[in-house]
Amino acid sequence: GLLWQAFYSKRGIEQFWVVFFLFFMTGIAIVLYLNQPPLQPRERDYAFAGSFYAYAIWIGVGVAALYTFIKYFLTDHKKQASGTADAGAESKNRKPLTAAIAAAVIGLIVPLQMVSQTWDDHDRSGRYTTRDFGMNYLSSVDENGIIFTNGDNDTFPLWYAQEVEGYRTDVRVVNLSYLTTDWYVNQMQHPTYEAAAIDMIAKPEDYAYDRLQYSSISNADTLRRPLDAEAALRALYKSAQEGNGVLPGGRLAFPVDVDASVKAGVINEREAAVADNFIMADLGTGGVTLSKAISLDMIATSAANGWNRPAYFAMTVPNSYYLGLPSNMQSTGLAYQVTPIYNESDGYNIAVNTDKMYRNVTERFRWGGLDSIPEGETVYLDETVRRMVTTHRSAMVDLATALYNEGVEALKVDSTEVITNPKEWANDRFEKAAVILNLMTDKLPTKHSPYGIQIGEQVGDLYTRLGEQLDRPELTQRGLDILQDEIIRWASYEPYLRSLRRLGLYNQLSRTDRYSTAYTVNLIQAFYDGGGDIEELGRRLDEVGIDLTGILDSAYGGKQTVNDGGAINVTTPQAPVQPEQK
Repeated sequence: GLLWQAFYSKRGIEQFWVVFFLFFMTGIAIVLYLNQPPLQPRERDYAFAGSFYAYAIWIGVGVAALYTFIKYFLTDHKKQASGTADAGAESKNRKPLTAAIAAAVIGLIVPLQMVSQTWDDHDRSGRYTTRDFGMNYLSSVDENGIIFTNGDNDTFPLWYAQEVEGYRTDVRVVNLSYLTTDWYVNQMQHPTYEAAAIDMIAKPEDYAYDRLQYSSISNADTLRRPLDAEAALRALYKSAQEGNGVLPGGRLAFPVDVDASVKAGVINEREAAVADNFIMADLGTGGVTLSKAISLDMIATSAANGWNRPAYFAMTVPNSYYLGLPSNMQSTGLAYQVTPIYNESDGYNIAVNTDKMYRNVTERFRWGGLDSIPEGETVYLDETVRRMVTTHRSAMVDLATALYNEGVEALKVDSTEVITNPKEWANDRFEKAAVILNLMTDKLPTKHSPYGIQIGEQVGDLYTRLGEQLDRPELTQRGLDILQDEIIRWASYEPYLRSLRRLGLYNQLSRTDRYSTAYTVNLIQAFYDGGGDIEELGRRLDEVGIDLTGILDSAYGGKQTVNDGGAINVTTPQAPVQPEQK
């Protein structure tokens, strides 16, 4: 009755509508006005921040209402009506205090209940992934280097590490998204902390007033011969000042002093023999943005200055931003360094500088606290952090694979002119690959963040190959254990997937979910190739209610059996076989 009377009073109605419009206009109305699409890269709850404040006001009103209710029911209304209440008793009356305490306790029940259920989902204590992974990006860069980044996760943690922790302030972080603005390009030409200003051909008058936001490429379809990068950029800047920015060609080459590259540590003396005197940048046939023009300007100017500022792309930058340079990039950790060494690349498989990356990973990398979680405890890892864990694992698997391949290639060398002792050098490569895999499995344990798809197969397969090369059964067994755990994990989805096939809903799954069956078969094949016991695996799967033969049937649509020797017999089509060398 009190709430009803308060709501329908003139003042109560006015207060309600004021708060309601604050709630509506700062939440729902904003989303409607912006026409926010449903699929977002992350939660966008900050769009409703204002409406949260309004809702908090309503919560406060609700607690006040509870106080009013409780006080009302504690009051003796008969004595008040008869006038027999002691006039001096009001000062001694503890009913308002009692009502206030009761309302506060009731009001605390909801947040306490929420905390009890969701604390473990939001507790970040002991998790230092943002700081440490940001430092790992910076640790992948040589002294006074430039690292090009693009998104939140490869930019803001690096800035935090530099601004707050004072770590690697000699490195200049250049965000390619911001590099589309003239004010940010201006910032790059000023020193910060230990990082000097970045030299470039462009002057403020060349790109001011959005002159270079987007420039066309002339002769893009007909002129495919490379142009001198410096001359082409100067022509672009001049045309932009004249009112119409045009780049005279899409294939640009800038000279490189090989001796200066060795002196700067970009390459070593052994690599100098195969280094090129020019680096080719292919900007395509469409057009060029301010970001692409300035980033190419920075790299070309650095090369002309003897690599006084080694240039890197963060490995999480999309390959469409690589300026056509992926064949001249080498992985050094979480970054790809631009070098005069050419290795054919499609932008997805980048060459690895094994010695430099090995040093960075083993001596400089940090692990975000995942390596020091007490037994029996967990640390909350959200989706973004788990993706970054996968990024680290992927980079380390690439390094271990490159080391393994170098060892295999060394054993094929017939002459000692290139490598003095091929067997010894190959064993060194294999041992270092094992060190990287052990470091990854120990520092980034799967009990806190399971392997992403394909990573588990690669790790297990590499372990078995290294165990064979080094004649170390413990490495082989470690690989087989990883493969078996991954098989059981992924095979557990098969009963559900089979039910979807029967209902005709299988094709509605994502590509990754549909790939899981084939991936399970790949794991089984790798397990068998590594010397695993298929019959024992079948028994392990039976214990959890999974039929090994049924998985193979689902993958191939043919009849598969396991023979007495443990080999998989496939009728049609043929089962995939792991390549001899990755």
